[in-house]
Amino acid sequence: MSQTARGAIMQRQQHQMRIRQPRRFRAAPGAVLLLILVMISGCVGLPTTSTTGPTATTAAATATPTPQNLDQRIDAYIAKLTPAQRIGQTLMLAVYANGYNNDLDQALTQWHLGSAIIFPNYNGGPLMPTTLVGMQQLVSDLKSHADTPLLLATDEEGGLVDRLSFYYGQTPSPQQLSATGDPHQAYLQAQTDAQRMRQIGLNLDFAPLADINQGGGIDPSRMFGTSAGQVTMYAGAFLDGLQQNGVAGTLKHWPGLGASTGNPDFTLPTVDHSRSQLNAIDFASFRQLLPHHPDMIMVTHVIVPAYDAQNPASLSPVLVQQVLRGQLGYQGVVVTDAMDAQGIVAYMQQQGYNDPAQGIAEACVRAFLAGDDLIEAPIEQDRLAAVVAAMTQAVQSGRISQARLDTALRRIIRLKVQLGILTLP
Repeated sequence: MSQTARGAIMQRQQHQMRIRQPRRFRAAPGAVLLLILVMISGCVGLPTTSTTGPTATTAAATATPTPQNLDQRIDAYIAKLTPAQRIGQTLMLAVYANGYNNDLDQALTQWHLGSAIIFPNYNGGPLMPTTLVGMQQLVSDLKSHADTPLLLATDEEGGLVDRLSFYYGQTPSPQQLSATGDPHQAYLQAQTDAQRMRQIGLNLDFAPLADINQGGGIDPSRMFGTSAGQVTMYAGAFLDGLQQNGVAGTLKHWPGLGASTGNPDFTLPTVDHSRSQLNAIDFASFRQLLPHHPDMIMVTHVIVPAYDAQNPASLSPVLVQQVLRGQLGYQGVVVTDAMDAQGIVAYMQQQGYNDPAQGIAEACVRAFLAGDDLIEAPIEQDRLAAVVAAMTQAVQSGRISQARLDTALRRIIRLKVQLGILTLP
């Protein structure tokens, strides 16, 4: 393992030993000064009782629980969830609607899905909702009908993939941000994106791309550069701009699509690099970005024969458990790319699943067993129903163990706590 990898993993492990405050609440300088004065007054025997509220020391003690204490509280929260709610936490609802409707209600109140991704113009369809106020109302309705706090996502990369452009105007692509020569411009754009997302009610961005442009199947404008150093610099700034402003960020598309033969949205691509090439190029940006503590990493549908010639990365325990978690040391939430992408549908057809709904459902179970914590479920209601049924049967039969389910739930619940959308007793 390289010195860079060791450094990144050590920083991540140190970060895991402490718990970030919910990002919506920042300690003001005055609060720090008050705490110092209280401590000094206690040392010299002055009274520390406040007549206006809790003392600063009390507030600090309750605001930052020890990791062990938070782990126990997370486990206690999970223990109170019903079996259906536990499965629902691992599934992300795809939303493309002009307003709250019966299908969305079934997903949230009957199947108990614990997160959602918003598409204003799914597959180039008509804009829904057509106004910012309508979008805010849709998100508000999703929140009010869910029985657990929701992770609410969209793909706000800028440029070609710019979901908020319909409501706020177009934003620069990653390639354009990198062309400025100033990483702070990427930070500022992400800061603006985060503010807009929070205005709508969203708390999770499926951005930035950590892919390195090598002439592959992804449009070059979606990527920050042609080297690991360039991508790390600009994607890191963008990630910080999101996560320091109350929105979770997501590195994608693990294990890297920069040299892929196509786009998984339309086909099942491959990356034919050797292991040494993958570690030196494709994996390098992900590894170097770990010190920024990405809240999520998205794993995509691509065959990487050097590590797993049989399974796409999204279904590969080798690429998720052994490489991403074991070799690189990432222990945050792993989310799948869309599970109704043509790449995964084609793969499951090769596996003998001629019914796309059943193929996608089986793929979702395999993805979860591979180590993915959060499944981006298909948008069609019959396909979503098949996924819920398959995941439920896999848990009830023991194919998905309780230990595997609990591991994913702990990561998801911890992220909700860190974002400040879930308060534990």
